[in-house]
Amino acid sequence: MGKKSSMRKAVPHERGPWRRFLAVGLCGCVSLTMYANVLKSQVSLSFNNTTLKNALEQLQEQAGVSIIYSNNVLNDEAVVNLNSGNVSLEEALHLLLLNQNCSYKVENGQVILFPVEKAQPTVAVVSQEGFKVKGSVSDAFGPLAGVNIMVKGTMTGVISDADGNFEITAPYSGASLIFSYIGYQPQEIKIDGKKMLAVTLVEDTKALEEVVVVGYTTQKKATITGSVSTITTKDLKQSPTANLNNALAGRMPGLMANQFGGGEPGVDKADIRIRGMGTYGDKSPIVIVDGVERDMSYLAPEEIETFTILKDASATAPYGVRGANGVIIVTTKRGKASEKPSVNFKASVGTNAPVKFPTYLGSADYATLYNEAMINSNPGTDPSKLELFTQDAINNYRMAKGDNSDGLGYNWDYFDYAFKPGMQQDYSLSIRGGSERARYYVMANYYSQSGNYEHTNLTEHDTQARFKRYNFRANVDVDITKDFYVRVDLGARITDRHAPGTTASQIVSLCNTLPPYLPITLPDNDNPDNEDYVLNNPYGMLYGDYKHRKNILGELSRTGYLVEKNTYLNGSFAIGHKLDFITKGLKVEGVFSYDASEGNWVRRELGNRSDGYMNFTKYATFQPAEGSYGSYYMNNSNYTGKYVLGNPWYDKDETIGNAFSHNAAESKTYYQLKLDYMRTFNDHDVTAMVLLNRSNRSYDNRVAYRYQGLTARATYAFQNKYLAEFNIGYNGSENFAPGKRYGTFPAGSIGWVISREKFMQGADKWLSNLKLRASYGLVGSDKISDNNDDRFAYLQFFKEGDKYSYGVNEFGNEYSALKEGNFANPNLTWEKARKLNIGIDASFFNERLTFSADYFYEHRYDIITNLSDAGKLGYPGIVGKDAPFVNSGIVDNRGIDFEIGWNGNIGDDFRYYIKPNFTFARNKITFMNEVSYDNEWRANTGKRIDEYFVYEVDHFVYDQAEADRLNAMNNGEGFQPWGTLYPGDVVYKDLNGDGKIDDEHDRRAMGNPRTPEIQFGIPLGLQYKGFDVSLLFQGAANSSILLNGAGVWDFPQYDQDQIGKVKPMHLNRWTEETKDFATYPRLTIGKNDNNKNSNSSLFLYNASYLRLKNVEIGYTLPKSAIRFAGLQNVRFYVQGMNLVTFDSLGDVDVDPETKEGDGAWYPIQRIFNFGVDITY
Repeated sequence: MGKKSSMRKAVPHERGPWRRFLAVGLCGCVSLTMYANVLKSQVSLSFNNTTLKNALEQLQEQAGVSIIYSNNVLNDEAVVNLNSGNVSLEEALHLLLLNQNCSYKVENGQVILFPVEKAQPTVAVVSQEGFKVKGSVSDAFGPLAGVNIMVKGTMTGVISDADGNFEITAPYSGASLIFSYIGYQPQEIKIDGKKMLAVTLVEDTKALEEVVVVGYTTQKKATITGSVSTITTKDLKQSPTANLNNALAGRMPGLMANQFGGGEPGVDKADIRIRGMGTYGDKSPIVIVDGVERDMSYLAPEEIETFTILKDASATAPYGVRGANGVIIVTTKRGKASEKPSVNFKASVGTNAPVKFPTYLGSADYATLYNEAMINSNPGTDPSKLELFTQDAINNYRMAKGDNSDGLGYNWDYFDYAFKPGMQQDYSLSIRGGSERARYYVMANYYSQSGNYEHTNLTEHDTQARFKRYNFRANVDVDITKDFYVRVDLGARITDRHAPGTTASQIVSLCNTLPPYLPITLPDNDNPDNEDYVLNNPYGMLYGDYKHRKNILGELSRTGYLVEKNTYLNGSFAIGHKLDFITKGLKVEGVFSYDASEGNWVRRELGNRSDGYMNFTKYATFQPAEGSYGSYYMNNSNYTGKYVLGNPWYDKDETIGNAFSHNAAESKTYYQLKLDYMRTFNDHDVTAMVLLNRSNRSYDNRVAYRYQGLTARATYAFQNKYLAEFNIGYNGSENFAPGKRYGTFPAGSIGWVISREKFMQGADKWLSNLKLRASYGLVGSDKISDNNDDRFAYLQFFKEGDKYSYGVNEFGNEYSALKEGNFANPNLTWEKARKLNIGIDASFFNERLTFSADYFYEHRYDIITNLSDAGKLGYPGIVGKDAPFVNSGIVDNRGIDFEIGWNGNIGDDFRYYIKPNFTFARNKITFMNEVSYDNEWRANTGKRIDEYFVYEVDHFVYDQAEADRLNAMNNGEGFQPWGTLYPGDVVYKDLNGDGKIDDEHDRRAMGNPRTPEIQFGIPLGLQYKGFDVSLLFQGAANSSILLNGAGVWDFPQYDQDQIGKVKPMHLNRWTEETKDFATYPRLTIGKNDNNKNSNSSLFLYNASYLRLKNVEIGYTLPKSAIRFAGLQNVRFYVQGMNLVTFDSLGDVDVDPETKEGDGAWYPIQRIFNFGVDITY
């Protein structure tokens, strides 16, 4: 209890303290209203001959807020007679204090009354009727109708009309008017004798930023001491993509997104990491949607309110055994109290196309380089004995149109033939509103994306790749009483994916390897054997030659199809009760959640023959006539062969098979019981939480996946200046043996708001906020591997072993056997990570300039390691056993992330912003239980995760004399182990100086890992009246890509076929004329491990890039133009995604987000979109 003071006086309390407090009451939506402006609290005035002291006490009880004043501030014995309906606390205070020489302010959730000098009126009252004021209210887009205009300190108020005009009478010419409108920042304007006012309201964009969702609860942004970043649905909706993961790159510091999965519809999910890679085990963050662990990939941006990432131990410790890789929290939209129903309809249509295809040389250059490569591959052979292109054929290719209409040959661009732009559509309809007791949000969304394949409609089965998504959401909050509330959340999603029976990688590989001179289809001919054969749809395909077994048209149209449909349902029910009767600020809440999903697959595909040949059902296939290789496919006279049904190498036709797969139903239940406490004691803000939770996931008749835990959290703030927070998670995982299942994960953080110190008072003109914060704690990870079947590693499993006939061959039948799987390890437990974070938050010039930066360090140890993995110190093969999973490995990860923003305006109509962010994360493997190497450069220990270990190119063999010398080394076995070296071949560096090249001693880490260490984004935008423009530049650095196969090699051997293409980069190959400046080795056909080595630094490239990721241009119609239809807002917009890319990969011509460099990657999409957004 406080000590009485002669200088201060409190409203009386039954226990007689010198002042009292009333904690802010909790409402149904705790996170949004807990920290709302206390002056907006609704009170009822009914005072008849009541003293001012008693009236203020009643206001305290109704509003739940402390009212503090000193002895000499006012005459609290004055008699009050005032009756009114519900008004705000602000209005009530104005009325009660109208004749007192005092004013008020709000500090730390308390109303403080203070004396003011009696002002001498400078303008006399005009008349007893008051002072009339006229004016208009507008925003950046035009007049605003329905704006509330109140005379400060009175109950007088009006509403602006349809044109934004108003007329109001104030008690005197020096009064102030308060303008308020939902979604806009309130403004207070002093009349100062003016009879006309023009007021412009500014949108309130900070409302959602003031409260941040953290571990199982919410917290004021100003008091956060952990490392947290948040964006809103506005940012996400600027990316017109089906998968939410693809909209995140460059949006926020600490989040690293790479679309390594490619751009095929329905399987284009970007990889997400938080602050890089802290382990060589599982690296995926946990995703929480509305408080429950769920997949977020195919949520519709329209249903999302905020997207938050928790990065440090203080923020993730509540998730304990699953928080080591960071936490993503998605909250969906909800209704708001006292919000009129608002209906929103949004529709968009657009086109999508692969962002980049490689460029290949045409038929003439191909033929020229092919001849050269063929001669190089057959040293000592008379070229006249080789199947080479004739010079006449090469000359014809150079003059040919390309479609052979001139009889000079073909020159196919296979990517142009196989791909085309696709279409996409996105429609959503939502309604949102609420009263004081009930709030609701309901949404339905439909998204459709067609693929980019050509020639997919030639059969009765459409083989086009396409993806459809249906989303539904309904969130309802109801306050049964002022203390008792319920919350119901329902969500549903259906996805429908179609694809050809082949694979995207197969189609792209063929486009990267099929030579340009080969015809794809052939016209009818005069062969009498074909008289009775009607060509089907509409031509025959050249197909079946021993060098070229596959046809791109057949792959697109004749390999069958895949249909995949999945249904996801989720629902949550929460019930809560305020326990103010025990102590103010205490609340209990229980949550039950149930999720269910089910899927069906139908696949009908043409099977591969063991020798690689295929039959395309009911499709004419042309078998060329005999001829030399050089003229084989170039003269129409040779297109006189016989068409056959199916494959020319077989005389029978096969139909596509049938396969049906039913994904076993999956269900998940989640239970949570939470006790929350939040209260203010004068200068002290205290919060606390205790939470129990348990989840149970059943799938495919397997033993259920279970987790349970206990979480506790406490925060303390003194004058919102000195901050402290403590979190602890006590969690259990089924993956470990009894006695090893539970772990304790504590974390703490502190903060210091320097800008609130007295010695900083002079800086408030330019410094809005300055906060230092630091955190340290322990978190964990229980995931054994990326394979969900790796469970219960403490138990000994058995699996099907080799079959055996026991000396009796019963018609080829053998008996099955069982053998032990990985050895059990009863001592296995969770990975652990100790995390340190030091951060600073600052804002300047009334929040126009903002800055937030963090330094982080993570020490990950006891990494769950499969000792049977390649390079690990497992058992030798003679043991015949797989080694166990063990806790063995240490990785350190450190870096910085920051965000800096500037919001400015030029005049009243032009506003702009820029908010760049940057993340740098570098890891180091301190220890890995790997095989022993003689040289440190060959070991993973001491290196970064996923570094490329390659042979370092030294030079090309200069002449035959050097080749002979190298081949004679090591008693004739040669300097390199991949066969005889010839002039122009690659020579690698002998790192250990033993005179030979081998894997163990001469490969070293070079370049950077594939996952970038640096990622950044530069969001910026401007707004002028009704026009708005938003852009996002996004990029990555410290990233390398190792190419091989069709992605970079000349004439690579694909499967068993000696086919392949050449790029412009291959024109710079080694020849006798170019050997002093060549950048590529001599050309050869097919396999050549000296030159076409998958682990060569020759093919290691810098994958850094800068991309114009998003552009959105919008125009919002003036309110005056739409008021006749009763509309609130109409906005038209155009969008673009992945528009321009700057990188250093021009020579190899691949996209920098290509994950694998083998030429089998479906490119990401470039999207153009047009839409309309209407709110009623």
